[in-house]
Amino acid sequence: MKKIFKNIFVVLMAISFAGCDSYFNSDPSDIINSDDYIGATSEMYSGYLGIISKMQAAGDQMIFMSDIRADFLEPTSDAPEDLWQMYYYNNSSTNEFADPVDIYAIIIACNDYMEKMFAYREKIGDAMDSSTETNYKALISGAIRIKAWTYFKLAQLYGEAIYFDDPVTELKDVTDGTTFVRLNSVDEIVDKCLDLIDNGVNGIDGTLEMNWGDWLDPENPTDGQYQHWNYITPDWLCLRCELLVNKNEGWAWIKEQILSRLVETFYEDPYRYSLNAGWTNNYYRIFAEGTYYSRSSVSSIIYDYTNNQTNDLITYFGHRAPAQYLIRPTTYAMSKYSDSDRRGRYCNFLSQDGDTVVGKYHANYRWRQPYQSDASIPLYRGHDYHFWLAEAENHLGKYEPAGTLLNEGVAGRFPDQGEFDRNNDPDQWDGRYRDFLLHRSYNNIGIEGCVNGDFFVLSDPTAEDYNLTEEERIKEYDLALLDAMLLEYPAEGRVMGMMYRMATRYNDMSIIADRVVPKYPVAMQDEIRSKIMNGDFFIKWDL
Repeated sequence: MKKIFKNIFVVLMAISFAGCDSYFNSDPSDIINSDDYIGATSEMYSGYLGIISKMQAAGDQMIFMSDIRADFLEPTSDAPEDLWQMYYYNNSSTNEFADPVDIYAIIIACNDYMEKMFAYREKIGDAMDSSTETNYKALISGAIRIKAWTYFKLAQLYGEAIYFDDPVTELKDVTDGTTFVRLNSVDEIVDKCLDLIDNGVNGIDGTLEMNWGDWLDPENPTDGQYQHWNYITPDWLCLRCELLVNKNEGWAWIKEQILSRLVETFYEDPYRYSLNAGWTNNYYRIFAEGTYYSRSSVSSIIYDYTNNQTNDLITYFGHRAPAQYLIRPTTYAMSKYSDSDRRGRYCNFLSQDGDTVVGKYHANYRWRQPYQSDASIPLYRGHDYHFWLAEAENHLGKYEPAGTLLNEGVAGRFPDQGEFDRNNDPDQWDGRYRDFLLHRSYNNIGIEGCVNGDFFVLSDPTAEDYNLTEEERIKEYDLALLDAMLLEYPAEGRVMGMMYRMATRYNDMSIIADRVVPKYPVAMQDEIRSKIMNGDFFIKWDL
C-alpha cells in the first residue's frame, strides 16, 4: 500500500458508512445553510454535495502546484520551502504542495457515491417517482463528469494516474491489478476521461445536467438565490471540448457544438458569453463577484465562508495579517500587458501595501476582509468557448474567423449584420456568425478586443508576400492563441496544461520553455530550460 492510498484511507474512514441508509443520512450543514436547505425528497442530493466539498478542499492547491511553475507566479521571500521547490521544478516525495491525496479523495468520493446510489436505486425500485428518477440520473452523470474532470487534472499535473472504480473502503495495495490500473500518459488518461463521459456507468453517460432550481425551489426554479448551484459541476461540453483539443481531433464537432451553444445563449441573453463592449469595464467582476458572474461563468468551485467553506487564495496572494504574503506576480509576466489591457493592473495584479499582488479572486472589497476567504475558482468560463472555437476554426482551415475571434471580434470585422451578409467569404464563415451581431450594444468584439488588449499580428494567406505552408500557418495561429491564453488564464490552474498540449502537438518542449524560463533569474535560466526540455515538466510523485 503506497502513501497516497494510506492517506486517503484515513480520510475515508471518517466518511464511509456500512449501508445506503446511513450514507444518505449525512448532515449537510457544513455544505449549505441549514435554514435554506430543502432536503424534503431524498438525501441523494446531500451525498452529491459531499463530492463538491472534496473539490473545495483541492481547488486552491491545484492552482498553486500548477501555476507556480508557469510564467505568471513566483514565491516571495516568506514562502515555505516546498513552494520554492515546486518553482524550481524540483521533486520531492514530502512536498506538501505536490501531494495528490486531496485530488484522489475526489475520485474516491465519486466512486463511493455512485456505488451507494446504484444500491439505493435497486433497493427502492418502483418507489422512485419520475422526477426523482430524472434527478437520480443527472446526479450520477454529474459524479461521472467530476471524476473525469479530476482525472484530467491529474493528467495535466502529473502526466500519469492510478485509475480505479472501487470506492476503496478497505486497505488495498496499489499494485492490485483487479482494482487499480496505472495510466502512464496524458493520452491514456484523456482517452479514459472521454470513455467515462461518452459511455458512462450502468447506462448513464456524463452529459446530463441537474436542474438544481427545480429541486431547491420548484415554484420559482430560476430564483437568483439558487442560480449558483447550477455552476458547481464541470460542464460536459466544456470538459469534452478540452479533452478533444488535447487529442488534437474532433475539430468539426467542437465548432458545431460551441457555435450552437453560443447562438442559443445570445438569443436568450445577448450579454452572456458574447465578449462585447460591456465586458471592458466589468472584466474584473469575473473574479470579484464572490460566487459567480453570470456573463462569464460556466462552472466553478464555489465556497461560502458562512458555512466554513474557505480556500487559501487570498492568504497566499495578498497581505493578510497575521499571514505572510507568499506568492506574487512576476515582473516578466506583468510586462506582457499593455497599459490599457483590463486584465493587467485592473485584475491580474494590483498594488497593495507597497507591493504588487495577484489581483484575481480579490479584485474588490473582499480581499480587505480576512474572514471572507471564499472566492470562487472558475473551472470553465465564457472565454473558453471562444478560444476553443478559434482553435477549431484554425485547424479546419478557417483562418479568418480564427484570427477574428482572437483579435477584434466579429463586430470589429463586420460592424453589423448587413455588412456580414455583403462581405463575408462563405468559404471561411459559417452563417451563424451573423448571430454574433444581434444588437448594437452586445456585438462580439473578440477575446482581445473586449479587454482593450493588443491584437496579435497574424499572417494573411491573401497577402501577396505570403509564403507559409498551411501547416506553418496553423502552428503560427495556435501559438498566438497560446500566448493569449497565458494572458487570459494566469492563476487559474490551467495554463500549464494549455502549454503542454501545444508542446506535444508540435513535439517541441521549447514552446513551454520559451514562455516560462524568462521569469527566472538569469543565472538559473539554463538549468530550468534543461529540466523542461529533458521531460521534467510534470510533478513527480510516488503513488
